[in-house]
Amino acid sequence: MKRRSGSRAAIISVLLLGILIFGGAYYAWNTVVAIFEPVSPTGAGKTIPVEISQGESTSQIADDLQRKGLIRNALAFRIWARIKGLDTRLQAGVYKQLNTSMSISQIIDQLLNAQPDAIVVVIPEGWRIAQMAQRFGNAGLIKFNEQDFLRYTAHPDQFPGRNKYPILKLVPAGMSMEGLLFPASYQVPVNATAADVVGMMLQTMQDTIQQNHLDQVAKQHRLSVYQMLILASIVEREAVFPEDRGNIASVYWNRIYRPNAETVSLLDADPTVQYARDSLNPPKPPAPYWAPLNNDPANIAPNSPWNTYVRTGFPPTPICSPGLASMQAAAAPPQTDYYFFLAKKDGHSVFAKTLAEFQADKQKYLQ
Repeated sequence: MKRRSGSRAAIISVLLLGILIFGGAYYAWNTVVAIFEPVSPTGAGKTIPVEISQGESTSQIADDLQRKGLIRNALAFRIWARIKGLDTRLQAGVYKQLNTSMSISQIIDQLLNAQPDAIVVVIPEGWRIAQMAQRFGNAGLIKFNEQDFLRYTAHPDQFPGRNKYPILKLVPAGMSMEGLLFPASYQVPVNATAADVVGMMLQTMQDTIQQNHLDQVAKQHRLSVYQMLILASIVEREAVFPEDRGNIASVYWNRIYRPNAETVSLLDADPTVQYARDSLNPPKPPAPYWAPLNNDPANIAPNSPWNTYVRTGFPPTPICSPGLASMQAAAAPPQTDYYFFLAKKDGHSVFAKTLAEFQADKQKYLQ
């Protein structure tokens, strides 16, 4: 009887162990399957755009997808992405077709096989048109033509959408769109043309001016919108630290609207001379725009209307695309008696009321 009881107990133990193993395996399988399944049922999903940056890792993408609610488990995504080779074949850009009713496998397939709907292109503040053309030309936009971009911006009258943008009416005859293309991070449709890109940037500049009432503020300070943009572009290239923008703008405003015998309406702005020099002899890559001046500014491109060491008043156009902070400083310069400034070796600006003070500052900070 004892043997039979022992045998029966052993059989029960084996059965229980088998049930536990089967139950654990079943639970584990269901758990694994569940984390790969869509977050939402079919037909009830939500489309969520995802931006993937150049050089972003699969781990970063997985975390972003889980944070946005597109997948249940970032680790499962990383594992399946590695199996499918996503980490070596992914194209950066904005994907607008990903949906919460898609499984991890379907999302990976979408990222692998589809072109991004848009490509993120960042245009820094203080760039000139030629620099922008290169950035957009290298961005992977399939219909963008760099030469068309340069032609439209150099000759606004040839731009097919010119009547849609009142800001173009500000441009003097024969001048380019320099300074009118707002610097920002753009989600550019992958099939955008040069005309599309120019229009997008012009519209953003118009919206920025209107939303911040810069046209009204500039008028209160005796500036037209175009003059405000010219001044802002110089401030953009001069200011290293944000807190210096206002006083820099005041120096140039004073030289135009409160000229004295020491300044005689000359701006003496180095960036305008850099612009004049680089417009005559554009640098070839990898040489950069805006290289420091290596001679007396009055002797560099002396016949250029952009050389403000020899030409009084504002230059004929902006010299770059200013950002919002520089535009705000230019539209409403603070009231000062400053007519001179210099940049110390650490980049901070020092301001002076007279030439004698300026010369003393040069001895103090630059020797």
